[in-house]
Parts: sequence; structure tokens; C-alpha cells
Amino acid sequence: MGIEEQSTTFNEFDNLITVVIHAIQGRGMHDGEPLTEKDKKDIKVLLSECRGIANKVSRCLNTQINRAELSSLMRRYEVNKPFKVSPMLYEFLDANLHVYDLSDGDYDFTVTPLTIGWREIDEKGLTNYDDILNEILPRVGAEHVELVPETSSVILKIPNMRLDHGASYRGYTLHYIKEHLQRSGVTSGYINMGGNLYMIGRKPDGTSWRTSIINHLDDGKPIGIIELENKAIASATVDERGYVKGTRLYRHLINPYTGKKRESGLFSVTCVSDSPWVADILTTVLFLIGLERGEKFMKELSKEMGVYIAYSAVNNDGEVFLSPSLEFVPVEDL
Repeated sequence: MGIEEQSTTFNEFDNLITVVIHAIQGRGMHDGEPLTEKDKKDIKVLLSECRGIANKVSRCLNTQINRAELSSLMRRYEVNKPFKVSPMLYEFLDANLHVYDLSDGDYDFTVTPLTIGWREIDEKGLTNYDDILNEILPRVGAEHVELVPETSSVILKIPNMRLDHGASYRGYTLHYIKEHLQRSGVTSGYINMGGNLYMIGRKPDGTSWRTSIINHLDDGKPIGIIELENKAIASATVDERGYVKGTRLYRHLINPYTGKKRESGLFSVTCVSDSPWVADILTTVLFLIGLERGEKFMKELSKEMGVYIAYSAVNNDGEVFLSPSLEFVPVEDL
């Protein structure tokens, strides 16, 4: 059953988040009946709760604000002593450590000191920077992060570590919002956070949600269309893995073992999954390890988590790659 579209848009994590509800069990348009005033009030509360959930995730993970739990951990921890954390932060750390292990350490959410160091190197135009990297490297390495499940605690084994939320905070936020919406009976709608999407159910007319995949190196021409139903999609270009200073773009895909910048040959990646968090973090992992290793990584992650994973990618030469599992309609067949 469909309802008059109910939606909200707000800002969190410096991202616009839009939540749209098209259908919800037991609310309106049943046998032609419109929403009651109570229905509208309840749905308004539900949308407000989504905003509260996004704020809760931000207060847990957002390292840009000092009062966030992850920021507090990095300020207050003592080396080799357990630091008790919330279930949300524990789950986030556990998931990131698992991806670290599966990627053989190439994805490392402790590289923030290197990112900061490269900002200085780039902005000053330094060419002799090995000493800077060698000074920073002892502060980096997720192998120095240990979780203690019995007490929901984390142990950081070296001083001045910095853990980063950046690779998957959108997906994490979408995960919590979509779980709340589905538990509340929403059967059709979507969430958009900074371009990361989660599509709930089908559109009100019964058809699947559709989105196009484009080739950024071919004047943004569409490659084809994919259909989404209870799926997340996340896209990124290599240019987004960095920052702009003045008129210059600085990229910061970093090898955590050497501290040097790295290239996988990919320009853009789009990932689709049942899990918004998986779709989000995969866009970073594939940029770091490339498609050949990425295929094995995705098979292992998909098997362990029991989730669907697919991707499309464009390399620096404009060649398009599609995973066999991607349910995809080429543009020439439309």
C-alpha cells in the first residue's frame, strides 16, 4: 500500500541526509483511505527518530568533533590499558579490524597520522620526505589495536594513535537508519547520505528502484542501469580520496606499510550490497588493492557476512569492468 510521500532532510557528518517513506505497513491508502492525522504524526516521529539515529552515530564516530566517543578514546587512552567503549563503537572497531585482516593490512583505519603528514608534504611541496614518513610510521598499524569482548573494551598498544571513521561512516549511518525504518514497518522508501543510497523494497508502483552507472572518464556517459531492491549502492572516484587546496587536488591513498602514496589504476568504483556499510567500505578497499585482489576479498567477505556484493569500476584508461554478480542492463540494451 502506498502513502503520500513523507520525507525529511537534515545535515549530519557534514552530509545532507534525506529519508523518504513511500509505504509503511498499516498506514494509509488501504482500500483507498488516506493517512489519518495520527498516521501523519506517527510517521513524523519516525522521521525525527532517523535524525536522532544519525546524530547518535556522529556522536560516536565523528572524529571532527572533540566530544565524539572515538575522539575521546584517542585523547584519553593509556597504552596497553583496556578502554571501555559503547556497543556501537565496539562493533565499528571490530568490523574495521576484520576488513584489515581480510585485506592483508592494506586497508588500515589507523593511517590518519600519515594522511596529516602528507597534507604537510603536499602543501609545502617537499621532495625529501622520507624522514617525515619514518617518524610517523611507528604510530600506524591496526595490529596495535586489540578488542576485549568480555568487557567491550579496546586496547591501543602504542602512543598517539589516530583511528579514522572516514572509509565507512556513511554506510554505518545508513545501516542504523534502514534497520530502524524496516523494524518500524517501512516497505518502500530510500535513504540518501551524500550520494550513498539504500533502497527499501520496491517503488510504490511495484517496480524496482533503478539507478544508472556512469563513466566519469567518458563525459559522464551512462554505462547502464541496475535495479535495486533492499540494496545499498556507493560510488566514488579516486579524486574523492583526497582534498583540494586552492586549485590543486591532493590524493591520499596510502600504503600503510611504507607510508608512500599508492595507485591501483582505478579511477572510479561503484559497489552494491545488501549491507550499506559493506558497499561503502568496499569503494575504499578496491582503490587500495585493485580488482584482481579485490575479487578474492569480496568473495571472502560475502561468504563470511552472508551478503550480496557486486561492483563496477572504470580504470584510468576509461575501461569498464563489471563483476559477474552485478545485475546490470547495458545502455545499448535499454
